[in-house]
Amino acid sequence: MPISEEVRSHGYVLLQLWEQLSSNLPNANFNLSTGSSRSAYVIQSNIPAMLGRGRKASAGIFVKVSNKRASPWRYAFLQQHQDEIKALKDEYGEVFVAFVNGQDGVACVDYSVLKLVLDEHHQDQEWVAITRKLHQNYRISGKDGDGERLLPKNNFPQAIVKYFLGVIG
Repeated sequence: MPISEEVRSHGYVLLQLWEQLSSNLPNANFNLSTGSSRSAYVIQSNIPAMLGRGRKASAGIFVKVSNKRASPWRYAFLQQHQDEIKALKDEYGEVFVAFVNGQDGVACVDYSVLKLVLDEHHQDQEWVAITRKLHQNYRISGKDGDGERLLPKNNFPQAIVKYFLGVIG
């Protein structure tokens, strides 16, 4: 059975994230599970109790893949995608969307940034675009946004690592 580009991309995203989480939080135990669709994952962390004080945190990860070679990369968000992202946020406290931009790299946003480009009114199909000029940061825009928003350099996987460091670090 051939391995699809989507599966390879998901593997890359999860491996990079796992390596960074493990090196930044060496005392934490991490557990990965799948969400209700093939694009959703849940990461749960636990720092074992020492002297009666353990700490736990969790977050959802939603992966979108574009195989296009160059910017701009466009991603369709069906209503069910947005509903699932909202459900991950409600259940786990935070959710991140990782955008695999061909072979260029991965852009990542948390729920609050996603809501700046896609509002709470989920239509049948909406879109998000990620752009990047040579040697510059990624930018995100979407159907419901009012222009492009600059994303911090190397925000994947650092945005997710920073979240876990803030909650259990």
